[in-house]
Amino acid sequence: MFMKKTTLALTIGLLAGAATADWTLNNDESSLYYLTTKNVHVTEMNTFNQLSGAIDADGTASVSIDLTSVDTVVEIRDERMREMFFNTDQFPAATISITFDPAVLEGMEPGARMVMEDVAAELTLHGTTREMGAGLVVVGLQNGVQVSSLKPIVVRADDFGLASGVEALRAIVNLDNITNNAPVSFTFVFDKD
Repeated sequence: MFMKKTTLALTIGLLAGAATADWTLNNDESSLYYLTTKNVHVTEMNTFNQLSGAIDADGTASVSIDLTSVDTVVEIRDERMREMFFNTDQFPAATISITFDPAVLEGMEPGARMVMEDVAAELTLHGTTREMGAGLVVVGLQNGVQVSSLKPIVVRADDFGLASGVEALRAIVNLDNITNNAPVSFTFVFDKD
């Protein structure tokens, strides 16, 4: 237990080095992907085109996902995702946040890498906030830091009141099924301000 807490403190500290000067998410260098599976064997990759966020001086890393920017590569499906699943008129964004101690580490050298096995992160989606475990890989960059998922994080529609949206999508295109779980992976690049 002590080792896990120490590793978490040290690794979260990597982000803390960014926090001392405030860092801003670079949308062009960042990405978030999720997979959906329908009719048992058809898996599709989807993304969002607009992400924003920062690591502030208090040690809070936050990323906002503009749900209206969903990109499934099919325009009508994007529209249905916005209207029938995410309900973007009422819930236009989702947020991910991680809070850590900014005093743990003052900086990270370019190329330095640290793995965080189990980090508590909060996801707010569709008006519901849940704490989720996440593994992260943090890499120092020349003028920033890159934070990536160590492995996919499974987001369950039921946990966020989205199961009815899954059923609505299934029914409108007459599919046998759509899974209620979506593996999510991401790479967030924060530039030093």
